[in-house]
Amino acid sequence: TMEKGDFGEVLVAFYFLLCADEIRGKENKEYSKFSVPMEKWIDSLNGVDDDEDGDVNMDTNPDEEMAHDEGTATVPMDVDDSKRQSTKRGGEDKTKPTAGVETRGARKAARMNEERKRSDVKNIDFNAIQICRNHLRGYASDWTSLCDQTFLRNIFDAGVGFYVFAGCATIDCVFSLVAKDAGGAVVGYIPLFVSVKSHDDFTEAAAVIECHQLKRKAEEAEPEFGALCLLVIFGAEREGSDTKRLDRSCVEKLCQGHCAEAVLRIPRNDQFGLSHVFASMTSDRDEMTEILASHCFVGYENAKVGVESGNPEKEYASKSLRKSCRKTTQEDIPLDMLTL
Repeated sequence: TMEKGDFGEVLVAFYFLLCADEIRGKENKEYSKFSVPMEKWIDSLNGVDDDEDGDVNMDTNPDEEMAHDEGTATVPMDVDDSKRQSTKRGGEDKTKPTAGVETRGARKAARMNEERKRSDVKNIDFNAIQICRNHLRGYASDWTSLCDQTFLRNIFDAGVGFYVFAGCATIDCVFSLVAKDAGGAVVGYIPLFVSVKSHDDFTEAAAVIECHQLKRKAEEAEPEFGALCLLVIFGAEREGSDTKRLDRSCVEKLCQGHCAEAVLRIPRNDQFGLSHVFASMTSDRDEMTEILASHCFVGYENAKVGVESGNPEKEYASKSLRKSCRKTTQEDIPLDMLTL
């Protein structure tokens, strides 16, 4: 049977798809286009109406654009140009570069070309209408293959995301994002790495550590257009106030070619009721069975609460046992069952 943690991954992926589908239903009722704007998808993930906030301004400063244009006009001369200039100055060519210089020049030109491509990125879209399992293990220790442009293009065009193989460290799901220029032309593709934590409680400090691990692994793979490393906390009792919260600023970082890290805490009252489904996996009867089967440990919890609070026996026993329950609404436990 499916473990509860695995079921959390399934519900999170389903949540991703439903949020995107909600946007499609508003913008394209004929479903002739599956990709959706990243900013609106992020708003939907956070349970925010996409009409409440304005679009993020991805335009660069005009002065920066002018400087960029001037820079592209002065691309370093190739070898043939340098030969022709040295010949014009008279005499034989004495500036013939060595193989090492040619290699450095090629690398520099390649870096400049990548920077120009990144500067062209103005919009990012999400596209997935289904999710499957990728059982291959080639990316277990190295995510380079997951950042390959051809690979990302294929899964984006197919409209799929995938769960990683069972036991894969750090990540649980992978999706592909597309980067486009101002005219809507495709510039490149960006991997979305997702780690799902289905815990009753996941602190902000733990979230920061997890995000750093995600980002470090992504940066080691050297993605051409950056990557989005997303930690999803699902089913937690506490909402939390993460400093690295997923919002529209992440799109700006991606448009600049950076690896962005963010935390998404799916609301307990999400618009699709998936958090309620997850919380209801353990029924009241199953929960009471678990507690009664663990009654020998309840005595220690009771004693600890009693020492701390000084409350009468049944009162602190009730408080302790209710604290042990997964559901915060468990207020109808018979007190007769607490005197074990």
